[in-house]
Amino acid sequence: MADASSVPAAQPIGRAGPPTSVRIRSYSDVIYLYPSLIMAIVCGLWVTFGEATPADPGASGLVFTLLFFFNLSIIAFDYTRLTSIIVVLLLVIVGLLSAIFPAVGDVITSVMDQPLFMNATFYWVWAGLLAFILALVWIKTRIDYWEIKNQELLHHHGLLGDVERWPAPNMRITKEINDVMEYALMRAGRLVLIPARENKALVIKNVPNINRIEQDMQAILSTLRVIDGD
Repeated sequence: MADASSVPAAQPIGRAGPPTSVRIRSYSDVIYLYPSLIMAIVCGLWVTFGEATPADPGASGLVFTLLFFFNLSIIAFDYTRLTSIIVVLLLVIVGLLSAIFPAVGDVITSVMDQPLFMNATFYWVWAGLLAFILALVWIKTRIDYWEIKNQELLHHHGLLGDVERWPAPNMRITKEINDVMEYALMRAGRLVLIPARENKALVIKNVPNINRIEQDMQAILSTLRVIDGD
């Protein structure tokens, strides 16, 4: 009869071990324009197969313009929690004023009813340009990225594969989610890494899926602590 102590403990079903490496990709702020790309395609189809004319433009021009303006505001400003609450309150106030004072609602309606026409070519050109820029950003993150692997923090960059190295054990990690809209669009945030015996912090901005990335990093660093302890 086998000794019970020699029988390996069963692993929980569906649970994998800690990751062996984590890649951290930092994107340009322009990545947050992807809703405008989607809307440009939608409006392009809308105008191509619809009956929009300069005399009867419909709502496609207004919808695209408002969304593009909102996208630019995300890049230009930080939507902190306080800022987001203020924006929501302003929208609520405008809505209440429109309901209480019909004249305010009439002014808003008259502004929204102004003709704003862009033909299908406009939308397809914008969709193509935005897609081209976002594709370049994606390609850049394939050759310029960070990685935790083999007890090291690596920074891969350059077409020739240049690599910078820092020790991963005892590295401090700070996760920051300061912009509500950036988190809503890409689950993105900022990582601040301070390797052991380093005084300078390494700041990695616009990291998508930052919660999962941070959890995987902590799992690897916890494994390294166990190994060092042994």
